Amino acid sequence: MRSTRVWGIVAGGLTALWVFPAVAQAVEAKTNGGGSFVDAIVARLEVAILHFPALISHLLRLPEIIASMKTALLLAGIVVAGLAAEYLVRLLLRGLRVRSFVGTSAIVGFARAAMLDAVALAALWVAGRLVLGQLGDRQGLHGQLGQQFLMVLVYWRAFNLVFRIWMRPEAAAGRIAPVDDVTAHRLMTALNLMIVLPLADDFQERALKLTGASAQAIEVAGHFFTVVIAIGLLAVVWCWRREVAAWLTAMVSENGVARQLKLDLARNWWMIGLAFYGFTGVAELYGELMGNDAAPDGMDTIESLLLGLLLFETLMYRVTRHVVSELPMAGDVAADCLRLAVRLYVAILIANAFMVQVVAAATPAEWAPHDRGAKIAAITAVAIYALWRFIRYRMDSYVAANPLPSADAGGEAEDDVKVSASRLRTLMPLLRVVAGATVAVVGTLLVLSELGINITPLIAGASVLGLAVSFGSQALVRDVVSGVFFLAEDSFRIGEYLDCGRVKGTVEGFSVRSLKLRHQNGQLHIVPFGQVAHITNFSRDWTSVKFSLAFAHGTDVELVRKTVKKMGLEMMEEAQFKNVLLQPLKMQGVVDIKDSTVILRFKYMARPANPGVVQRVAVRRMYDRFPALGIQFAQAATTFQMPAGFAPAPAPAPAPASAAKAAE
Repeated sequence: MRSTRVWGIVAGGLTALWVFPAVAQAVEAKTNGGGSFVDAIVARLEVAILHFPALISHLLRLPEIIASMKTALLLAGIVVAGLAAEYLVRLLLRGLRVRSFVGTSAIVGFARAAMLDAVALAALWVAGRLVLGQLGDRQGLHGQLGQQFLMVLVYWRAFNLVFRIWMRPEAAAGRIAPVDDVTAHRLMTALNLMIVLPLADDFQERALKLTGASAQAIEVAGHFFTVVIAIGLLAVVWCWRREVAAWLTAMVSENGVARQLKLDLARNWWMIGLAFYGFTGVAELYGELMGNDAAPDGMDTIESLLLGLLLFETLMYRVTRHVVSELPMAGDVAADCLRLAVRLYVAILIANAFMVQVVAAATPAEWAPHDRGAKIAAITAVAIYALWRFIRYRMDSYVAANPLPSADAGGEAEDDVKVSASRLRTLMPLLRVVAGATVAVVGTLLVLSELGINITPLIAGASVLGLAVSFGSQALVRDVVSGVFFLAEDSFRIGEYLDCGRVKGTVEGFSVRSLKLRHQNGQLHIVPFGQVAHITNFSRDWTSVKFSLAFAHGTDVELVRKTVKKMGLEMMEEAQFKNVLLQPLKMQGVVDIKDSTVILRFKYMARPANPGVVQRVAVRRMYDRFPALGIQFAQAATTFQMPAGFAPAPAPAPAPASAAKAAE
C-alpha cells in the first residue's frame, strides 16, 4: 500500500511537470484578456504552483551554494553558542534574580530582574558575534547569512526576554501575569511560537534572496510558508486557549462594570483569536498572490499592538492590585487615566492600520485628517475622564470622611453620636449624579465634535425630547421641581426628624423625585416631593427640653434651685456637654402640688443632636446628690402617722375560765 502511494505521488509530480507549461500559458492569456478579481487570484495561484519545482531545485542546490561543511557548522554554531551562553549566564545569575524580589517593592524587583536578563541577552549576542567572526567577510554570502541567523536569534530572544519578565516561570514572587507556575511555562511556549513562526517566514525570504533564488521560487516559498504559519498560529490559539483564558479572567476586576460580560469574553477569547488569525492568513496569502505587502503588514501591526496592549494591561494590573481599599486612591485614578490613554492610542493605530493598509479604504494622505481628529478626540476624552475621576475621587473622599448617621442615633446610647448629616453630605449623592451626567453629556458632545460629527441635530433632538417628556409627565416634573426647591432651601438633611403632615420619620435618603422617611417603629415612608405640603423639622438649630420631677412635701425648693443651677453650670464646662448645651440646666419653679408631693419643672436648651442624653445624665446626678443634701423625692405610697400625744384605747382583758363556763 505504501509503495503504491509513493509511485502515485511520483507519477502525479511528473504529470504536473508536463502539464504546468500549458497551464501557465492559459493563465497568462486569462490575465491579459481581463477577468474577475477571483479569476485573477486563481491565475496567480496557478502561476505560483507552476514555479514550485524551481523552489525545490534551489533548495537542492543549497549545499553547493554554501560550499563548505565548516560554514554550515558555523551557521548552526551561531544559534548553539548564543543559546548556550544565554543559558549559562542565566544559570549563574539565577540566585541574584530570585533575590531581586525579596525585601523590595515590586517595581524595583522587576527592574533588577530585567537588568539581569538583559545581561544574559548580551552574552548571547557576544557569543553569536564571536562565531560570526569566523565566517570571514561580512559582505560575502556566508557573512550575510550569519548576520541573518544572528539577527533572527537576537530578535527572538529579545521577545523571549520580555515574555520572561512577565511570566517568570521560575520565580512566582516576581511574576507579573496572574497565573500559576504550570500555566506560566505553557504560556511561555505559546508566546515563543507566536514570535518564532513569523520570524521563520521573514528569515526564509531573506535567505532565499541571499542565496540567489529566483523571484518565482521566493514567491512560491512565501505562499507555502504563509499557509503553514497561519495553520501554526491557529493551532497555538486552540492548544493554549485555556491558559490564555486563565490569564485574562484573572485580570477582570471583581467590582468592575460589566464584569460578567468581561469574563465571558475572556473565557471565549479563542473564538476571536481564531477569526483574527484566519483573517490574517487570508490577508497574507492575498498579499503574496497579488504582490501587495500592505495588508499583511497591517495585520502584523495590529497583532503587535494587541500583544503590547495585553502586556501593558497585565503590568498595570500587577502594579495596582496591592491597593486594597473601598475608596479609590489617587494612584488608582492616575492608573485608570493612563489605561484609557493607552487604549485609545492603540485603537487609533489599529484603525489606521486597518483602514489604510488592510482594506485600503483610504490613502495615508486621505486618512490623515481623520487620524488627527481621532487623536484630538482621544486627548479630549482622557482629559474629561481625568476630570470626572478627580471629581469623583474628591466626592468619595468627602463621603468617607463624613459618614451618614446610624439608624439608631436617637436610641438609648449616651454617647455623643451624630444625628444629622451636613448639608453638603446630604446633597453629595445628588451632586454626584448631576456631575456625572453633565460630564458624560458634555464630554460625549465634545468628542463627537472632534471626530467631525455634527452635534447640532443631537442638541436639537434632545431639546425636543425634553419638551415632550415635560408635557407628558407633569406630575414627575412637579415632584422634581419641588424637590429642587426643598433642597435649595436646605429644608432637611439626612438624619433629621421631619413631620410632613401625613407621615413622620427620620430622613434616610432621597432622590430627585421623592423623600425617604424612616418611622421610629421601623416603617419606611417614600413621599414624592410634590405631595409634601409643609415640612416641620425637629432637628434643626436648637431644642428646648422641659421635664418635671416630684419631690416630697416640705422640700427646700430654694436649695433645689441652687443645687440644680450649680449642676447645670458644671455640665456646661464638661467636654461631653460643652458642644451640646446652649443654656445650662435650671429649675423654673413649682408647677403643682399634689397630695403630699411638690412638682418642680426643669429646663435646658441644647442642640438637637440627641438632647435626651443631657436629661438622663442630669436626673442621674440629682438622684445621687439630693439625698446627701436632705432633698427627698416623692414616694409612690406614704405611711399614715398618728398625731403626737394620741394614745390608742387598751384592748379588753380576756375573761376568766370559770366565768366563761358560767356564761355558757
